Amino acid sequence: MSTVRVGSNRVITLPASILDRVGVGENDILEADCVNGVITLTPKVREGNLDNLMDYAGVAARVFGPADRIDSYLTESRDEWER
Repeated sequence: MSTVRVGSNRVITLPASILDRVGVGENDILEADCVNGVITLTPKVREGNLDNLMDYAGVAARVFGPADRIDSYLTESRDEWER
């Protein structure tokens, strides 16, 4: 755990090692909240941010073949689980 100090104008400098672990860089936006006396900072996801899971939706479409082939494979596999 790191210790930080509140400076003039209530500015808090967070350690680079912590920011790097969560992928926060210069000019990124954090959401701040305080619940039961605990302050949390959460990186705000911006539209177009590649870290947003939905940005990856469909990137592997048809990698395993046509959709009907995939559906039949899954159905067969699920049937085997029930045996």
